[in-house]
Amino acid sequence: MRRRSFLTGAAALPLAACAAPQLAAPPGIHLTHLKTWSALESQALLKLAGIAGVKPTHTVDAWRVLYPSHDGAGRPIVLSGLLALPRKTTPTTVVSWQHGTTTSRDAVPSNLSVDGMAAAVIFAGTGRAALAPDYLGLGASRRTHTYLVADDASRAVIDLLAAARRVQGFPSTPPFLMGFSQGGHASLAAQAALEAAGQPVRAAVAVAGPHNLRTISLGEALKGGAASHSLYLAYMVRGYAARYGHPMASVLTEAAAARAADLFDRPHKPDEIIAGLPKAPREMFRPDFLAAFDAGGAHWLLDATKANETAHFTPRAPVRLYYGSADRDVVPREAITTATEMRRRGGDVRAIDVGAVGHDPSLLAAVPDALSWLVELGG
Repeated sequence: MRRRSFLTGAAALPLAACAAPQLAAPPGIHLTHLKTWSALESQALLKLAGIAGVKPTHTVDAWRVLYPSHDGAGRPIVLSGLLALPRKTTPTTVVSWQHGTTTSRDAVPSNLSVDGMAAAVIFAGTGRAALAPDYLGLGASRRTHTYLVADDASRAVIDLLAAARRVQGFPSTPPFLMGFSQGGHASLAAQAALEAAGQPVRAAVAVAGPHNLRTISLGEALKGGAASHSLYLAYMVRGYAARYGHPMASVLTEAAAARAADLFDRPHKPDEIIAGLPKAPREMFRPDFLAAFDAGGAHWLLDATKANETAHFTPRAPVRLYYGSADRDVVPREAITTATEMRRRGGDVRAIDVGAVGHDPSLLAAVPDALSWLVELGG
């Protein structure tokens, strides 16, 4: 759940014009070289972003990856993502970065969104192999984006990892999963799916992730405590309606459903979407849905949000859940409740308060500590 980039303005920095290295694509996978950053350029990008304690020392090459996957019905699709590698070193650690909310199909890692650049220069610049999926419905995928649907998000992560492992020289070591906001939800979804399939994970980090969609996220968003809450809710209803085969007007009023379809189906900036939706989120919803929510009753959307919570598994790999105590977009209770639940199940999980900061700044505060933890884990 995120509107703004945490490297806003850094994208304007000039990029290196180095010759593109050769990287052979295996059958079924398409690679396009995007950019190269020197170590000095990477350091400048991070300085502009205000990220301290991270010093890239390697030249970084980034590629767009088109890779095979499938949708929830098992139909084959092609997804896109970013792959970044350090030059003149063999990476032994894989970091998969899961980006936060974007309402633009094109503002994704494979198009070198600022999140994509950040993943490349932070992780590959420090000698690691970096991946960043775009998710179903974003980037090359022309479907409706199934926002906060756990299995679609985890599949995008896992299938990109599988595709990258087929590229010569890419390490086969367990991934370090890290994501912000929506990407925090995606990271825990991927961890749960990988571990359920018997595949190891090095560790997982979620910063300001909405893990308790039915039990915390939905109720907090309906209160409208943050300017973005109507956007988040309308975006989720649109994605869930497409994923589970229901009309948006079974949740939203007819007028709100039509307005949401227009705002999300045609390009609009986040601030335009926020301005086009009611400031009081409950005004968007049908009375029968609100009655079911308030009374704890039955409704397809309530059942679906419960099924897509990512707080209710026992992680085998350690987990760190970072949050800002002043975050109104994704409240601190998300991380605290999830950590408590996972520890009760026997997991090695910590909720870490990064200070009295809001949503986007919580990521800036968390990155150096998360990287230090990765080093402690041998990555």
